[in-house]
Amino acid sequence: MKILGVILAAGLSKRFKGNKMLFSYNGKPILQWTIDLLNSFNFDKLIIVNEKWEEYKDNFYLYDFKIIENKEYKNGISSSVKVAIKYALSHGYDNVLIFLGDMPLIPKKIIEKILNIQTQKPIIAPYYNEKKGFPTYIKKELFEEILKLEGDAGIKQIIKKHPNIVEKIIVDSPEVTVDFDYKP
Repeated sequence: MKILGVILAAGLSKRFKGNKMLFSYNGKPILQWTIDLLNSFNFDKLIIVNEKWEEYKDNFYLYDFKIIENKEYKNGISSSVKVAIKYALSHGYDNVLIFLGDMPLIPKKIIEKILNIQTQKPIIAPYYNEKKGFPTYIKKELFEEILKLEGDAGIKQIIKKHPNIVEKIIVDSPEVTVDFDYKP
């Protein structure tokens, strides 16, 4: 089973008023927290970025992450998810584990739980207080449907239409739902 870990970091940061990925949280940029977390796992890693990446990429230690620019990033998060899925399909991945670049607090134990669960359902996601969190694990059987997504909502569109295809992992960690959309 070949897994691709993906960080979506191509957003516009409209609500944040500045480059959210560079915002320093506990001594390092928000995005670096997610990069470091994924780096602790033994699967291939990818970051989806926008055209401004060249301006600030030197602020991060990238290990062996592959970087892909989403040229359609202004079309919303679904465009970044589709870039990731196209990459996964063209490189023979069976599953994709999607993270958001502005969620630096996800506990490692949650990811381990997601990776170790046995289920036939094509989506696995943590839920805190009935709210879907991240990361979201997607099996290959959904890749083609994901490529049809549009707008500024990602996998949530599929989950809304087919709630029964999600293996919900109930967690007691609010961090799986905490992103940095506004400056603290």
